[in-house]
Amino acid sequence: MFLIRIFIIFFILSFFSTNSFAENKIAYINIDYIINESIPSKSLLSQLKSIEQKKIKKINEDENKLKNEENKILTTKNIISKDEFNKRISELQKKIDIFNKKKKDNIQALKQKRNEEILRFFNLINPIIENVMEKNSIGILIEKKNIFIAKSNYDITKNVLEKINNQIKEFKILDDK
Repeated sequence: MFLIRIFIIFFILSFFSTNSFAENKIAYINIDYIINESIPSKSLLSQLKSIEQKKIKKINEDENKLKNEENKILTTKNIISKDEFNKRISELQKKIDIFNKKKKDNIQALKQKRNEEILRFFNLINPIIENVMEKNSIGILIEKKNIFIAKSNYDITKNVLEKINNQIKEFKILDDK
């Protein structure tokens, strides 16, 4: 009698758990493809690249100025007194230290800006992805790179990409104040 009760309980629990899992449709998406191919993300990446190039150009210009200053000091080494030479080297070293700190801060600011804008982009496309999931009764969405093998009809990447391109025509980076 006890074994029959356990069997009935086990049967009922497995029946209900099977039904609950059967209702969750699973799909996958290739986020890298969406980032590389969607119109707004291409715009985002292009703008980020432009900002980075401008900052790198400015850093290189400042670095070249310091190198030129160093060369001028070195050429005067035998002409000026040792104390004057050491004084100029010390001043140059201070400028180099300031430059290195500024360079490090700029690189950090660029990384932070990139991360913030990519996060803002994902926040913008998340409702579109959720809408596609809702319309297709998808309960679980998995990133494609985390899947070993799956049928291609579970891939909703192109559908989501089309919706993103139709709903978001342009992505503007927020200006730093």
